[in-house]
Amino acid sequence: MTAQLELSRHRLLRVTFLLFLASGVMVGACFAWALADWIRPQGEGAFGLFFLGAVSFVAVLLGWLAGGAYLWLVSRDRDVRLGVALASAHLVWWLVVIGIGAWGKAPSLGWGERIVTTVEPGVYAIGVTLLAARWFWVRRNAVAAERDPPAHPNAGRHSWK
Repeated sequence: MTAQLELSRHRLLRVTFLLFLASGVMVGACFAWALADWIRPQGEGAFGLFFLGAVSFVAVLLGWLAGGAYLWLVSRDRDVRLGVALASAHLVWWLVVIGIGAWGKAPSLGWGERIVTTVEPGVYAIGVTLLAARWFWVRRNAVAAERDPPAHPNAGRHSWK
């Protein structure tokens, strides 16, 4: 029974970091699109930018929920805590920005508005994408080694003696 729990724990961990990676890539695409629109505004990209932003919001929310469930149910993994903290800050930031915009009395900040809506997604995208990529390249192998230690200390090594 513990093997089944261990397998589901690792599966939830993989899903969590896959959602973090997907949200980071989608928010990164939004960031690149917003940056391109900032540099050379064209006007026709606004709908696509809002649509991709909404889809990335869903991915961030799902990653936040999966990470929170992992922290609550399984363990206190440092990388999951960092991912959940990044996702929480990103969600709160955008809820505040959307709330100010929906309030109807938001002042037009010009360049400040561009910075507010462009820099934070870039910071989130870089942070969570690097975190998830690092987990997939480094930590996943370490977690697998903890789960399935080699039968012999020299297993996998070639001896030429």
